[in-house]
Amino acid sequence: MCQGDTIRHHQKVRRFRHGYAWHIGVLWIELIVPRQLCKNCGITFTYDYDLGLIRSSTEAFRRQIVTRCHGRSIMDVAREYELPYTTVERWFYLYAPEQLVKEEAKEICVDEFATCKGHHYATSVLNSETGRVLSIVENRDEAAITLLLKRVTGKIRSAVSDFAPAMANAIRAVFPKAIHVLDHFHLIQFFTDALQRRRRYLNEAKKQHKARFIDRCLARKPEELSEEERGFVAQWLQEDVNTRHIYQALNHMRYVLKATTITQAKRRLKEWFKRFQFHTCSAVSKIAKTLIVREEALWNTILSPLSNGIMEGTNNKIKLIKRRGFGYRNNAHLFLRIRLETGR
Repeated sequence: MCQGDTIRHHQKVRRFRHGYAWHIGVLWIELIVPRQLCKNCGITFTYDYDLGLIRSSTEAFRRQIVTRCHGRSIMDVAREYELPYTTVERWFYLYAPEQLVKEEAKEICVDEFATCKGHHYATSVLNSETGRVLSIVENRDEAAITLLLKRVTGKIRSAVSDFAPAMANAIRAVFPKAIHVLDHFHLIQFFTDALQRRRRYLNEAKKQHKARFIDRCLARKPEELSEEERGFVAQWLQEDVNTRHIYQALNHMRYVLKATTITQAKRRLKEWFKRFQFHTCSAVSKIAKTLIVREEALWNTILSPLSNGIMEGTNNKIKLIKRRGFGYRNNAHLFLRIRLETGR
């Protein structure tokens, strides 16, 4: 502290874990560790040769253990290296935050995920180019999403989200010049969910085929079905008129999504609204009312190649991280894990 002269008043030979090698095990080093005494202020300290000596390990060994924890559970690493679980856990949460990567983004994806399904949710923002989660906040209301987006650095050109109004309002407030793109998957999901609800009550269809088979045939494009499956679909459409209306609206929307210019997209979308906005089928008219208030974002959705697919894949990885850790009592530790283990 005072940069004065010191004298050695004690020294001891000690062994420290310094590395790990396959088929050999832990690599130990043996050092003479001196205890120094300052002549000016009388403070004693241990000279550690700039190795970060703490108890029986060096800093290089501790960082190597932390690196081994990526993609694995802490318990698994502790068993492999024959270390106490609490020791490895303490090292991980001490050094892991230093390994977080800060980057600027141009195109982002925003989505929510469950920390405790049905009770608590969090919202994350992801760089669509690298697949790395940039930031995470608890809750999924507009205030939380606005705080989340303010943490993102870079000149944002496009932002992809689902149809949640809170996400649209937050994106518009933080990035007013960015193009807001709605996810294709959630758009098609409106129709597939309506088809599932409509077909569930038809008992005679359940007796002949499993409900999953029916849902798959109705959700897929007609050109992707076999001749036998097309026959089944034609039979199901004749059985129920509302199922036929929803199926027609779905395929008409797929035709709208194939537009290549803004003029073509506006014309096709206007024709879709004209046909289905006041339709006799309540499920179709309800979907049309949901979409018509987002007409401008739908134009961007039709023309943009971006989607929330990479975000949905990241959400599946988050479920795996939670399952591998048998749950997390501290959400900050969960968010740290997610940010470390996402990205290319």
